[in-house]
Amino acid sequence: MQSLKTNSYPFSDPILNDKMREAMESEMKKRGIQPNFTPVTPIFDGLQINKREPMRERDLSTEEFLNLFDKAESLKMAYIPHFMTQCVIYYLDLLVDYARAHRLSEYKKHTRRLKEIKEEYIIALKHEMPPHVFQKFLAQRDEYLESCGSNLTLMYFSFGNLLLKHYGRIDHDAIICYANIIVAFVEHVEDFDRQVNKRIAEKLGQPCRNHGDARLTAIKDTCKDIIKAYPLEKNDTTALCIGVMQNRAISMINDML
Repeated sequence: MQSLKTNSYPFSDPILNDKMREAMESEMKKRGIQPNFTPVTPIFDGLQINKREPMRERDLSTEEFLNLFDKAESLKMAYIPHFMTQCVIYYLDLLVDYARAHRLSEYKKHTRRLKEIKEEYIIALKHEMPPHVFQKFLAQRDEYLESCGSNLTLMYFSFGNLLLKHYGRIDHDAIICYANIIVAFVEHVEDFDRQVNKRIAEKLGQPCRNHGDARLTAIKDTCKDIIKAYPLEKNDTTALCIGVMQNRAISMINDML
């Protein structure tokens, strides 16, 4: 059923109003009644409906976050992205070193940007953590990457084989391989953070944001520019490689409990 609009009523037509007024005045005069019309101000012009304000997303402090879940779950939610990000930095260093060693001037702008973002990331971590906590984190990072050693190498060859299968031989395929791996890691961390935020929203009954790092997004965007001609879509092989690294992170977190 269509709703009636204001201008569908005859009283909203000024010409029709005048004709009706004249007819009414004539009829009243015939009956000896003196016309005396008083302008009436309408109470409202159409329905005024206040739109409901959407629920605003709010930030969640670390203390609030840790108190929402039990220790095991909160540690995994907080530390898995941190450990996975160390894999991003690991491959970022390999990419930058490879481009520098082979004097790949076409990637000079990209590598400079990646180095800047990495420095910003390390400085931010250092400021966010007390000195002893930061040093402990660096030790945990080294331990994690050491435990992933052979898996990091296998991951490189897995992505390399996928590149060969899809695009054939590529000059300096190593840098394309590193960039694809970095994108895969960052997208996995972003997906993980979205799931965490969903769990938090369910607990609090409102949208909430706890994770997300603009520096990771900047790294991903820079690497996507490197691989724009040779992207690898997410598939079972790439998911398996990333999954192995996440399981390594979970093992380390379990040791921390």
